[in-house]
Amino acid sequence: MRTTLLVVPALFLAVLTVSSVGEATRHTVSSFARNAGAVNGIKASRTPKPGRLVPLGRNAKLPAAVLPLRRGERGEPGRPGPAGPQGPVGAQGPAGPAGPPGTGGPAATRINYDVPSSTAATTLLTLGGLILRGACSSGGDTTIDARSTLDNARLHATFTSDAGAQYSEDDDLDATDDFDFLSAEDDDVAGTLVYRSPTGTSVVTVSFMSEQYSIAGTNRCQFAATAVASS
Repeated sequence: MRTTLLVVPALFLAVLTVSSVGEATRHTVSSFARNAGAVNGIKASRTPKPGRLVPLGRNAKLPAAVLPLRRGERGEPGRPGPAGPQGPVGAQGPAGPAGPPGTGGPAATRINYDVPSSTAATTLLTLGGLILRGACSSGGDTTIDARSTLDNARLHATFTSDAGAQYSEDDDLDATDDFDFLSAEDDDVAGTLVYRSPTGTSVVTVSFMSEQYSIAGTNRCQFAATAVASS
């Protein structure tokens, strides 16, 4: 009887001991389950969220989303890249405003000398220092003389007649001269005369033709030309 009494209390004590250990174990497991993935009660998150921890990335750095933005200093300009291909031609723009009018060139002076025979000498042209005078003889012979308003001028003439190419000149043309630059070749003639004033401040160019003809039995002299002076 004494032995039995001792065993019963021992069994009861063992049951209480196992029961207490089981409760403690269940409490520990339950607490760990509730705090799984947390550090000191703070849970982790792969994306930034308020009140949660964010793990480091594979580069052992925090994600850029959780770092404060701060603009760095501007770096040195990079080297220019190679030129690209030329682009297509653009559309033509509108026409710009018209510019101011230019200065006018020298005006041409027309000579139209057409007279019957026995016409006395008369002035045909006074331009840039050059004077041209014309006359028609009783026989219908044309004479065209050149003068200068100043001494020591120059006059060169080239022309073609039915006798061929001709050339004449006066390198000291004065105010008192009468230089017949056509001489005897005054019919069926076309050519050019160039006059230079003594100082070269004026140059006169005369393109001309000379003709002798008859109408209704009357001999006539004709000299037609255009003269341009440059100064």
